[in-house]
Amino acid sequence: MYEKMIKSLDTAKLHDAETLIKEFRQRLPGVYTDKTVGTYSHALSLVLKIGVKLDYTPMMLYLPARPKLTDSLVSQFQQINKVLATRSQNKEWFHDFFALFVAMPAHLTLSWGEIEEKVMEIHKSMSPK
Repeated sequence: MYEKMIKSLDTAKLHDAETLIKEFRQRLPGVYTDKTVGTYSHALSLVLKIGVKLDYTPMMLYLPARPKLTDSLVSQFQQINKVLATRSQNKEWFHDFFALFVAMPAHLTLSWGEIEEKVMEIHKSMSPK
């Protein structure tokens, strides 16, 4: 499911993981307020970049992600923020983070087909011509 999106990344131009996490945290409120394919896809692109930078590519590609869906969208965002805030104490934090984030479209009623298409578009626009 994520293979095409991950393989479309230009890994030579990725920032360090902490910079990517900071950028993700800045975008996260927009995902909540906008609830659109575009804002979610930009944030998902950052999640994929973080995973690649931290060497979680095999986990994202080959282990089936078990999305963690909470009772509400608010709770989903709270859990994501909690995982990010406590990542230094949890060596499995990226697994939890990824599972929570990929479950979010269920609360936002977004189409995975549209999300994948938008992420591919984002990555293509960032690649050298």
